[in-house]
Amino acid sequence: MSWFRALGVFCIIFTSTAPYYSSARTYLVTTPKFIRPGVRHSVAVSLLKDSPSQVRVTADIFNGKVLVVSGEDTLQRGSTKLLVLPPIPKDSTADESQYTLLVNGYDGVKQVFTNSTSLVFHSKRFSTFIQTDKSQYKPRQGVKIRVISLYSDLKPYKAQVNIVVKDPQGNFIEQWLSIDSHLGVVSKEFQLSDNPPLGSWTIEATVDGVMSSSPFIVSQYVLPKFEVEMRTQSIYYVPDMEDITGTVTAKYTYGKPVNGTLTVTLSLNTYIEGMNINITKTMPIDGSADFRFSYADFDNYTRYRELEFYYYQPTALSVTATVTESLTGITHNTSTAIGTSFSKYNLQFYGNPSALRPSLNFTAYLKLTSYNNKSLTTEERKNNVTISVSQATYLPSYSGKEVFRMFKNNSDLPGPDEELGFKQFLNDSGLQEPGPTESIISYAVPENGIITINLPIMAKATSLNIEAQFQGFRQYLYISAFHSPSNSYIQIQKPSSTPKVGTPFQLTVESNELIKELQYTVVSRGQVVAVGKETSASFLVTPTDSWAPTACMIVYYVRDDGEVVNDFLELSISSVFKNKVSLSWSKTQVKPSESVSLGVTVTEPMSLVGILVVDKSAQLLQNGNDITGDMVVKEQAGYDAEDNNYFYGQPPADPLSVFQKCNLLVMTDAEVHNYYQPIFYMVRPELVMKELDKSSEPRVRTYFPETWIWLDTNTSASTSATLNVIVPDSITSWVASAFVISEGLGLGLTSSPAELEVFQPFFLSLNLPYSVIRGEQFVLEVTIFNYLDQALEATVTVDKSDALEFNVSGNSANAVDNKQKVSVPSQNGITVLFPIKPKQLGEIAITVKATSPAASDAVTQTVLVKAEGIEQSFSQSLLLDLVGNGQQTVSKDVNFTFPADVVKGSERAYLTLVGDLLGPSIAGLESLIQMPYGCGEQNMINFAPNIYVLQYLIKTKQVKEDIKTKAISFMTQGYQRELTYQRKDGSFSAFGDGDSSGSTWLSAFVLRCFLQARQFIYIDPTVLSKTIEWIVPQQNPTGEFREPGRVIHSELQGGQNGPLSLTAYVLMALLEDETYKSYYQSAVLGAVSYLENWLAEGISNNYTLSLVTYALSMANSTLAKTALDELNSRAEKDGGLMFWSSPMVGGSHFWQPRSTDIELASYALLSHLKQKRLAEGIPVMKWLSQQRNHLGGYSSTQDTVIALQALSGFAALSMSQDVGLTVTVSGTGLTFLAIFHIDSTNLLLLQKQQIEVQQSMSVNVKAVGNGFAIFQLNVFYNVKNKLSRRRRDTGNQEGFDLSIAVIDNVDDLNHVSLHICTRLLENQNMSQSGMVLMEVGLLSGFILVEDGIATNEMIKKVETGSGKVFLYLDSLSTSQVCLDIPAIRDSKISNAQDAVVLIYDYYEPSRMAVRTYRSEVMQSISSCDFCGKDCELCRSNVMADDVTTAGSAAVPIHHTAIVSSIFAGVLFLIQLI
Repeated sequence: MSWFRALGVFCIIFTSTAPYYSSARTYLVTTPKFIRPGVRHSVAVSLLKDSPSQVRVTADIFNGKVLVVSGEDTLQRGSTKLLVLPPIPKDSTADESQYTLLVNGYDGVKQVFTNSTSLVFHSKRFSTFIQTDKSQYKPRQGVKIRVISLYSDLKPYKAQVNIVVKDPQGNFIEQWLSIDSHLGVVSKEFQLSDNPPLGSWTIEATVDGVMSSSPFIVSQYVLPKFEVEMRTQSIYYVPDMEDITGTVTAKYTYGKPVNGTLTVTLSLNTYIEGMNINITKTMPIDGSADFRFSYADFDNYTRYRELEFYYYQPTALSVTATVTESLTGITHNTSTAIGTSFSKYNLQFYGNPSALRPSLNFTAYLKLTSYNNKSLTTEERKNNVTISVSQATYLPSYSGKEVFRMFKNNSDLPGPDEELGFKQFLNDSGLQEPGPTESIISYAVPENGIITINLPIMAKATSLNIEAQFQGFRQYLYISAFHSPSNSYIQIQKPSSTPKVGTPFQLTVESNELIKELQYTVVSRGQVVAVGKETSASFLVTPTDSWAPTACMIVYYVRDDGEVVNDFLELSISSVFKNKVSLSWSKTQVKPSESVSLGVTVTEPMSLVGILVVDKSAQLLQNGNDITGDMVVKEQAGYDAEDNNYFYGQPPADPLSVFQKCNLLVMTDAEVHNYYQPIFYMVRPELVMKELDKSSEPRVRTYFPETWIWLDTNTSASTSATLNVIVPDSITSWVASAFVISEGLGLGLTSSPAELEVFQPFFLSLNLPYSVIRGEQFVLEVTIFNYLDQALEATVTVDKSDALEFNVSGNSANAVDNKQKVSVPSQNGITVLFPIKPKQLGEIAITVKATSPAASDAVTQTVLVKAEGIEQSFSQSLLLDLVGNGQQTVSKDVNFTFPADVVKGSERAYLTLVGDLLGPSIAGLESLIQMPYGCGEQNMINFAPNIYVLQYLIKTKQVKEDIKTKAISFMTQGYQRELTYQRKDGSFSAFGDGDSSGSTWLSAFVLRCFLQARQFIYIDPTVLSKTIEWIVPQQNPTGEFREPGRVIHSELQGGQNGPLSLTAYVLMALLEDETYKSYYQSAVLGAVSYLENWLAEGISNNYTLSLVTYALSMANSTLAKTALDELNSRAEKDGGLMFWSSPMVGGSHFWQPRSTDIELASYALLSHLKQKRLAEGIPVMKWLSQQRNHLGGYSSTQDTVIALQALSGFAALSMSQDVGLTVTVSGTGLTFLAIFHIDSTNLLLLQKQQIEVQQSMSVNVKAVGNGFAIFQLNVFYNVKNKLSRRRRDTGNQEGFDLSIAVIDNVDDLNHVSLHICTRLLENQNMSQSGMVLMEVGLLSGFILVEDGIATNEMIKKVETGSGKVFLYLDSLSTSQVCLDIPAIRDSKISNAQDAVVLIYDYYEPSRMAVRTYRSEVMQSISSCDFCGKDCELCRSNVMADDVTTAGSAAVPIHHTAIVSSIFAGVLFLIQLI
């Protein structure tokens, strides 16, 4: 058996190396593999030695059989030219026809050669960059947007642009269509409302059908005052157990040091349960402080000594530094991860060829560093590096059959002796492969730690193994040989430095035979950009701009026998933008409100310059909003899309794969060899290389950027301009950057930003919360900084206002409440406290002044005052149906009355209108419900609706590439997330393997959605198979499906309705795909029979009947019509609407129908669709379309998903593109008319208008024209906290019992805990609920203690946000459960108002309970409790007499901390020079 195996090896090796030669060598043509619309296509043509003296070469590109573009040129024998074809049309697409390049050569009229190859269509032909002025915004700020479109050579791409701004729910909030660009640039600005949705917004720009997007964040926060940075080692060498040291610096944004307390925590995570260690040290800090952790610190922990038994156990180290400012108590922190290493030295090979060239020299470099990448010490370099080299060789190029035939002709050995005879024959004849040649070399370590390894390679070498060893640490390098039938090789020496555009560099080519001439081809950005011929093995090459940022260069020659010998070189080109722009300030340091000039210089007149000046903290907060050189280089590199075909990602091992490496197709009658490696290629285990991941988590910054200058300017005929501006009031540094774009030179960026430091030696800073609740007080902390050489006596004044009042106990009758006098030391600061009570809702401005004889300052900031009480919302939708012949008119009224207990001032109302039946849901694809969604079923809210929306848009021919791309992206992301909830057995459950069992219901839901999504995205068939193979065994012999796991949907639980509904639900999934339906036919038939039997006996529950009806409709059951007739007979009908109502389960104040009723109507509508009873279904569709919330969804995930499936299917049959509507909204008390226009261009745009509110609102909606529209009135308000903690005061409205005990302590004002107990009430007629969500509002000024709530069997997940804690509870029964929520203070707020706790069934939100709670301690405390003994820190020391008799002081310099305009001054001048 072994002899036959050996013969097989020989056959593979020998036959794969046998060359084939043709008779003539006339041409070699290379062309890029990819063709792009609107981009010229290049073809490199070389005429070889056997060609006629002159050849006319034609190149034609066909799409199928249609000629698209063509070109021709005449070449001389031995020459190489680049033939550039015209671009194929911009609107070309990749359809079923293939693009083909046909090349012909003619000597007169005689055809010399012809060849063709298929090209791959690639749509990428230009790049679009989206720039914003900032990464994060607050409500009411403006978002400044630029869209820049460029060709791959960075020249302007001129086309119309569509820009859409979407909120976190995916609503189209603003859009600009068909905007003409100037030099490829479009600038727009979008204004945020005073109450926008918080989260990640999206800007989408569509140019010629290609959509690009960029996010920005809208959030509420208080701007941090200072930055904390830490420097420490990046790698810790474990065996040495040396100290861990570092330095922490804390500086204000204007560069001065912070004085306070530093807390440093070293965390060691061993990944061994119970072995984690945290060590904390506290020390003073004045701008900077050093810390040190020693082995002794760890040794104090008994558990740490146990680590010796787990020496090689992976260990993670992290250091967290927290700085608390002494003046205000404000804290900021930073963290860094420290990698761990068990190897003292790093050995790294680099700079070596990707493949071995036998008979040529091999050069590689070995770099030695210590574990932390530092150079070796002099003592360490006294030790040598040992290099072990092994070269393996190959057999001569005979086929296996030829060798065996030679043996048989010289031997007549029988049977068993034949194998031994063959081996002896190989040995005697010299055909036996010799063993590897090995050598050992010792190298001294130079000062730079880099060793150059030069090795002569044997002519028959097939591979090279190198092992480097230093002080017991090893590194390996394995290189396979390049393949040539004639053993001819060339090797390009890599340049010693990075080539630069416009600078020649030397290129040297080694060879093992005499070469008459060399040809080279350069490929960059998907195009052949240069070709040439050289007669010397060493020649100069000069990169051009077209080579940047990366280029692939092929050097080759053609032997006399026709074999092509080549090598390639990948070059990173140090590109200098042809276009340049520079900025310079007239001064480097200025004071607030001072005049300053910004100089702009460009290369080419008539250039467009986009200027951006932002606070330096913008770069600390979040990068990505500006256009950077790295971003441009990365985008350009995207044009070099690789699709290499060489074997399993191995480096090119033959001439053909060299061309493929550079994405070139080759056509020739020369021999371009292609070597197929044996499929049993093996790797020696000892050659597996290890590499330590030294990366650490990046630091997360929280500084908010403020924009100063955002300006587009044209330089006209000049190359310079001057911008005279007034400096904003911020004490900070401003960073100016710019881009320039022109016709001739394209894009250019500032090489380095121009910084302007804004500083004054005396100024103040305010610390106040972002928001408070009306009735609460907060302590305004005013910090005065004095960097003058002398101490100052200053008076601090807070301007009086109708929006606030001062309430300081202990002030004398003659004291001025809003003033304090302080002595501010030199080079230091002091904090003054003012207790403030807001009196008005909304944003209130607070102005503070500090005056002294030597200097003064003033600042204005705002704080948001929210209404007290419990937040409520109401939405009412109208379906405006004007479909028909001619112009029609519809008038409808919408009424709403605020409840008597509404909180005054909290009322807000909005009108929305969209011109498509599915419009509200299409607009809100990203977030259709106002609930958290953190489990396996709820995640599907981001997956399933996209399926139905795309199906609808395709059927109605409304699909746009940007919506399709976004929907598919959502599906892809949702698919990936959902797989994290799949268990090892193939089932799905709410929390994956964290649950005890998979869920039949959830598995069926996921299976059904995955099957529906296959027409849009790839779904792994294995995932589907594993899931269905788990589901089917859950079926009983009766046909009923059982649920082994938790049923988180309460309507599918218990009694006869539970199994019946579940069986219908699973049957829907099994019927979704014909293949699975056929394969699991017995399971399907069993389930159908089970449902039909129950239907015959009678199903009393309407919800269950709706599921059974739809399942039987999908199965084409003969009883499906009977079931739907019965369901319709139970429906309620009102005003042309048809619906089903279930008894309320609690929360009768809900304006929305029960989620169950939404699902029921949806299944009924789907049944009407399936049975083609469309006319009967219209009243159901109308009712369903009017029940959506203001986000476009319904109450929960299931009702939203099923309703959208039903509406999309029905709407696709009735939608008309002939739309032209004018909708006018008027009403009592409205001082203006809201007028909306809808046509075919804005059907999907969600138009929005805020209106005035009154106690009783009556709104008239009048629509004139033709088409569909969905109108919605959305009302938001608060109700007073009158809900008692006692359930008996709530009647029978609630579904849960809920009690809250507040644990507070008058001696500890910084901590409060909640003890919350709850249970399912008996009036719900169920013993156990589905998944329950508890939303716990925290008291103002408090946040959840970090890691304060642990997950367990009941608490599946914990989330925080918007001052709330969200708890996902697996379920609740009628037995009481309790949990504790610890909170800690993060701001000084007194008289804390009541907070709200809400608990509800996730899948039936009307099953709920709500309670308010208060902390008697936190509500009773006053601001004086934060002001020291007897309120002395807040008491005014300024008397009224002092104010009237005080002398004059310096005029204060008033500055505003929030800058929202382009300039913070009044002077704006562009002076051309």
